[in-house]
Amino acid sequence: MSGLLYLVGALGLGAGFLYHAWVLMHDDSDKQAMKTFGYSIVYLMALFAFLLVDHYVPYLLNLVNLTA
Repeated sequence: MSGLLYLVGALGLGAGFLYHAWVLMHDDSDKQAMKTFGYSIVYLMALFAFLLVDHYVPYLLNLVNLTA
């Protein structure tokens, strides 16, 4: 399914999302809500990127080993 790269990325991104949610809980201004919304978009894009890269790393490493 997914490996260590995805785990590390998901944990880091999740920690960032928890931080934004915590700040939003204490400061419910529109500006902070938009910052959290903006981070959520980056979060999803980066999470899928980690999943994609993590999926193809073994194939790329195998390709490099075959050409070496």
